Parts: sequence; C-alpha cells; structure tokens
Amino acid sequence: MSLPVSIDTMKSTINRRGGIARGNRFGVYINHPSRSMNSLLNFNPATLLSNLISGDGVNVGDFIQDPRDMFLLCKSCTLPGKRISTTEATHNHNLSKKPYSAATDEVTMSFIMTNDYYIKKYFDMWQEMIVDTSSKHYKTFYKNDYVTDVTIQQLSSGNNVVPGYSIILQNAYPIQVGAIELSSEGDGLMEVTITFEYD
Repeated sequence: MSLPVSIDTMKSTINRRGGIARGNRFGVYINHPSRSMNSLLNFNPATLLSNLISGDGVNVGDFIQDPRDMFLLCKSCTLPGKRISTTEATHNHNLSKKPYSAATDEVTMSFIMTNDYYIKKYFDMWQEMIVDTSSKHYKTFYKNDYVTDVTIQQLSSGNNVVPGYSIILQNAYPIQVGAIELSSEGDGLMEVTITFEYD
C-alpha cells in the first residue's frame, strides 16, 4: 500500500530537483576527427567560388564549415544504456548470475538532410577515413586518425544553462550511415541515421 502524497508534495519535489526533464532540449557536439579531416576542411569561400567558375567542381570539404551545424541539424539522439555482463555460477546447488564485465550500447543519431547533402557527405568522408573503399584493398587506417570525442547533453528547462545530464563518447566513430529513402509520395523531411561506436 502506497503512502498518501499530496500534489503540493509532488510539485515541491519536482521544483527542488530543477523541474521536469524535457527530451526535446538536448545538444550534440561533434569535433572534427583528427588531423586527416581537419586538413580537408580548410574552407575558403574564395577558393570555392573560383573552383565553381573554372569548372573544377566542389570539394566535399567545402561544405563542412562549422561544427555547430551538427548541433542544429541533429533531430534526435539516444543516451547510451549500460548493462552488466553476467555468467551463471553454481554454489551449494544454487544457480546465480555473477558479474564479470560491463557493456554499453551503440549510440544512434538522426540528422535532418539539407539540399547539399552536407550531413551525408560529412559522414561518408569520415567513413572513408576508417576504411578506404576507393582502393581495391579496402585498407583500414589507424584508430587515432579517425576517432574523436562526441558530447551529448540533456539541457535543463528554463534559463538554467547547466546541463541536467552530460556524457562524452570517447574515441567515437560512425560504424553505419543509414539508408536514405526516396519516395514520390509525400513531401516530408528527409533524414539520415548515424550509428556510433566508442570506447
């Protein structure tokens, strides 16, 4: 039987703990991974314009200008779960589970697509830094060259700028760029889902 609690007691508890957490108030901060991508991202509007005029085309790096774009275009993300790995052990004819390790879930993020396919090109280029699919040998590069830290923050309600919860995915990298569905039906927003692995 539960104890009777008044609505004022509940309101007091919620107010004392900073209010109700809102799932739509979050921030995702992705640093450009390593020296390899940073060297590709020397964005220069004059060079971009010159290349367009001369017919040299556009480099993917020309589209990638500001890490804040990720923050603005991220539609949803998951905070990773954590589980304890166990094995069954017997003691005095009693079967029980004994912990031996901890494991974390992969993190997925959905991004809104823009007409220049900025997000898709960004993560395609990032995956090329992991496995070079342009060559027939599918060479894998050193981990230090393609990982970066990704910060996910659940932002507090109101004017409080202190995040309610913050997590850093250390040495994160995209293991999957989701399929993009094209359809003649409807006129909805296009999205791409990215799955991250991390240490």
